[in-house]
Amino acid sequence: MDLLNPPAKPGFFVQGRFLHDASGHKVTLRGVNKMNFWMDRTGASFPEIAQTGANCVRLVWKAREDNGQPTPAAELDHLITQCVAQRMIPMVEVHDATGDWSKLGEMVAFWLRADILAVIQKHEQYLLVNIANECGDDQVTDAQFTEGYENAVQQLRQAGIRTTLVIDAADWGKNLEQLVRVGPGLIQADPEHNLLFSVHTYWPILFGATPEFIRDQFDAAVAAGLPFIVGEWAAFGAFAGGESICGPSGRIEYQAILSETNRLDIGWLVWEWGPGNEGGGDPLCTIMDMTTDSRFVNLKPWGREVALEHPLGIQQTAVRSPFLLNLID
Repeated sequence: MDLLNPPAKPGFFVQGRFLHDASGHKVTLRGVNKMNFWMDRTGASFPEIAQTGANCVRLVWKAREDNGQPTPAAELDHLITQCVAQRMIPMVEVHDATGDWSKLGEMVAFWLRADILAVIQKHEQYLLVNIANECGDDQVTDAQFTEGYENAVQQLRQAGIRTTLVIDAADWGKNLEQLVRVGPGLIQADPEHNLLFSVHTYWPILFGATPEFIRDQFDAAVAAGLPFIVGEWAAFGAFAGGESICGPSGRIEYQAILSETNRLDIGWLVWEWGPGNEGGGDPLCTIMDMTTDSRFVNLKPWGREVALEHPLGIQQTAVRSPFLLNLID
């Protein structure tokens, strides 16, 4: 394929509530998150992830290094190339604004860097751009969210970015109800009408997130016609009232997430390939690592369940994009 001369239109687009590839096939994302910025800046994990049958990887990246310097565009370019070589759709997100609404503009500025724009143009026929990871806490209003992302989308489009843009919910990714309210207006404000919304379902059993709650949340979003995915989900990680989010109080009804996303044909990306989840300072969070060392042969019980053994897991439900396969074969 000629990466320097992409087709006239980006390869992926949203129609109705579904993502499609350029060949017209509906693509239901089934894959994983990978903390590339911290744990794999060469893409060595992608051949391992590919063995699960995943059709997408969400590349966790940052706009700036820990010392404040801009992250190298060449490294991101290489990661995207390695992901696509394994026949998986790359979704790139930047993590610096997690929970912090004031940093949305900084994330937009990252995408507008000349060297990053060049990377996007090179890969736009198969790239999904996740503007900012979980930007904003539970205080972000509908008006703020709408104004902020209308402005962000306009800037990215004016810069020539035509890819599907993925927008995470506020409240650290959890507020699907807000996306239902504001999503249609944001789509109409996008010159490309090519937005995909993302909820991170760290909804705690401890505070009432029962299977019925999950079903009702998803049913309402589907009834509204919202194009959305579950960009992160896991068995743990919910707010636990001051206890560890990876202990018993942080449990999530993940079986219901699997069954409801299957029933409603909603894409998802499980958190997280691993290792490295203890990096937030909580040693219990190694339970969220799918692997011990990023290798397929060393999948842990969590990884084996969601990747291989569960009837609704990756290997059982993932279908790779015919467009992407034709493009690289």
